[in-house]
Order: sequence, then structure tokens, then C-alpha cells
Amino acid sequence: MPSARRLLVVEDNAFMRTLITDLLEKEGFETATAETAADAVKVAAAFDPDAAILDVELGHGPNGFDLARILRQDTPELGLVFLTNIPEPKTIGVDNKIVPKDAAYLVKESVGDTDLLLRAVNASLRGRVGTELRQDRDAHDLSNLSRSQLDLLHLAALGLSNSEIAQRRGTTVRAVENLFKRALDAAGIEIGAGEHGRVVAVRKYIETVVLPKG
Repeated sequence: MPSARRLLVVEDNAFMRTLITDLLEKEGFETATAETAADAVKVAAAFDPDAAILDVELGHGPNGFDLARILRQDTPELGLVFLTNIPEPKTIGVDNKIVPKDAAYLVKESVGDTDLLLRAVNASLRGRVGTELRQDRDAHDLSNLSRSQLDLLHLAALGLSNSEIAQRRGTTVRAVENLFKRALDAAGIEIGAGEHGRVVAVRKYIETVVLPKG
């Protein structure tokens, strides 16, 4: 009888970590877990996983993308499944090309769909991941925004004023205001009566990128 496939689960949320491992173990997989990238490297060296399910945001230190690159240095054939609340890397200032073509990318809401997660794991083990398992390519309200527009919304969501953003970007307040307007146009967001464009843009960014993390 063949031995069970080994899966490394790297997730900093204890509840989510347990949920994923319980699901996988019921399907016959052998699992090992880690909370941080540093721990994951040590666990992987001892556990020798066939695939890894990685959260993208792992707190301080390397993120899930960094960790994937580190793990594949020793095991190039390692299957990869990114499981995250981030709709796509671009929304946090990361080039989408950083996601390997043979890796699955699912949002955490998909964990409730057992079949989808299992298909992602098995596809990653085969090294053949279809478009239905690459949710970073799904369109959403911020998909058409440029890197500079997303960076602008990120700074505003952190609480920086237009003048502070202008100072950080080495530009003028007027240029920042125009960039907000272009971001709204690119996202197809209409401003209602009495609404402020900057507030609406930041609200949409928070709803898409920040709130799901809770």
C-alpha cells in the first residue's frame, strides 16, 4: 500500500490551521504544520513534504511567496497551494507574476468547499493547475487599478492625508487628488450625491483587501 502524501500547512491563524489539517487528514493525507516561515523551513527539512499549503501573510518576516521560493530551492518539484484572503498579489503591491504557474491560488472562503481545496492540492501535486484554481486571476473592483493607484489607496487606508501622501511620493497634493480620481474611474466606481471620492475609494480598498483578513 503506498504511503500517504505529505502536506505542509503554514498558517498563522490557529483555528484555520486546525480546520485545514483536519480536513486533509480525513482525506488520507499526512500533515505537518508551522505558524511562521522560519518554523516552516525547519519543519520541511524534517518532514519532507510533497506539497505545501501556504498563507500569504505570515506576520513579520518572509511572506508566503518568499517561503515558497525558499522551499523550492531544495525541492523544486514541491506542490504549492496559496490560501489567502488577498484577492490578488497586486492589491498588496506584489507583482502577480510572483505566483508560480504550477501553483494553485485560492481565497480562504474556498476552504468551505472541500472538493475545491482537494482538487487544488492534487493538481499542485501533479504540477498541472487549471485556471479554475487560480483565483488571483478573477476580476474584482480593483483589478484594473495600476500599481501606483493601489499604493495610493494603501497609504490612504493607513490614515495618511493627501499632503502626507504627496510628500512621501515626491509630488503635489493636486497630483494625489487626480490619482484618486483616476483610481475611481479605473474601478468603475461612481460617486453618489454628498460622497467624497477619496473616502469612497479607500472604503472600497478596505472592503476588498483589509476587511476579509478578519
